[in-house]
Amino acid sequence: MDLSALAVPHTLARLEPLLPPSPARVLEAGCGRGALAAALADLGHRVTGVDRDADMAAAARERGVTVVEADIREVSGEHDVVLFTRSLHHADDLDGILAHARRLLVPGGRIIIEEFAWELVDEAAADFVYDNGALLVAAGLLDAEIAGEDLLDHWITGHEFLHEGSAMLDALGRVGSDLTDLRTAMLWRLVHGRGGTWTGPATRAADALDAVRRAEERRIATGTLPPIGILASVRR
Repeated sequence: MDLSALAVPHTLARLEPLLPPSPARVLEAGCGRGALAAALADLGHRVTGVDRDADMAAAARERGVTVVEADIREVSGEHDVVLFTRSLHHADDLDGILAHARRLLVPGGRIIIEEFAWELVDEAAADFVYDNGALLVAAGLLDAEIAGEDLLDHWITGHEFLHEGSAMLDALGRVGSDLTDLRTAMLWRLVHGRGGTWTGPATRAADALDAVRRAEERRIATGTLPPIGILASVRR
């Protein structure tokens, strides 16, 4: 089961206010299996996905997405939106990639990123991820290895090679204007761990994951969990 497909409605709800009216020309960098790209196309946008991974590109094409199998720095054309959905944290050159993304925009176009600030994860957040992952495994909905003790250290070790959220926001601000920064729930997307697979019925897995998301949002509202999700944009 594709976790990204389960998360698409949540992403769309926050993304739509930042998008121009359809049919906008949207380039999704790091489109993965194409779940979000396909959903944007269903809304009437003209979407092109970009992914360097041949298997991911093939899976996106099976969804009917137009995909360029390449690094975004090899892509040309004019677009109203360049979208990075949880892909920018892997960038080998933040400034270079975002500068190229800016060149792909028409005047007034937007770069939008959906990301997570892993550096904000504290003990409560690490416990939330691993405890909920363990519950989903016990319920037979998820096949994954759940960490034992020292959960915060385990989290840091698993993410310290990625760009921090603050670094991505700083780089974004250097290539555009009118920076927006909305903080959201994101831990619920990470409970499957690395290499975890969803094993239960799709509807049950979706309902369980949605319950985890709502629990996270309640804890963010009361200040007991940090909002590590980032939805940010700049204009050319």
